[in-house]
Amino acid sequence: LMIIGFMALTGLSPSMSRAGLVAGMSLAAWYYGRTIHPLVLLPVAAAITLLINPQFGWNNLGWQLSFAAFAGVIILAPLLQRYFFGKKEPGMLRQIFGETLSAQIMTTPLLIGSFGVVSIVALAANMLILPFVPLAMLLTFVSGVLAVVPMIGAAIALPTTWLLGYMIQAANWLASLEWAQVEVNITWWQCGLMYAAMIGAMWWMKKQTKLKLGRVNIVE
Repeated sequence: LMIIGFMALTGLSPSMSRAGLVAGMSLAAWYYGRTIHPLVLLPVAAAITLLINPQFGWNNLGWQLSFAAFAGVIILAPLLQRYFFGKKEPGMLRQIFGETLSAQIMTTPLLIGSFGVVSIVALAANMLILPFVPLAMLLTFVSGVLAVVPMIGAAIALPTTWLLGYMIQAANWLASLEWAQVEVNITWWQCGLMYAAMIGAMWWMKKQTKLKLGRVNIVE
């Protein structure tokens, strides 16, 4: 119900449709003690969103980036973790770093092909901001709910404003650096070759680690 309500408030954008579907299906499977293989979860979510709007697939960069980034998080990140660190469970910072790096790797060819630039500071920006996103969302939600009680609502809104201000300022400061991005021009067939190389690398890591992606629980 909270997922449906959140999607209703934010609108059925391509990224929110993907996020809501993936979260809902993953939670439903987790509730029954099961997991969904990423290579099943992603195509099913993509198919449902394309049924809603077929133009998402070829006419919406947000849809493409959303699925590419999520593929990085649920496929590439676990493989990198197992390949470089074995079965040792990652801490919070290492997990954030690995998932952020994986999402950036998977979206870079699309971003270069679309905009002709690559960000140098994206990883640093995510490391500075991403750990605070859950807290910011919670405080924003609580502020909205308690807005009917002016004194309490204002007390919650103040730290919320500070936290959101920090996140915006960190992003703006990093983006203002002269070396924050570099121009890189590639053709679309070169973009396709980059993704083919990524798929080959993931196949190699899976073969070497023997990681069963179907047993990775993205909810937990």
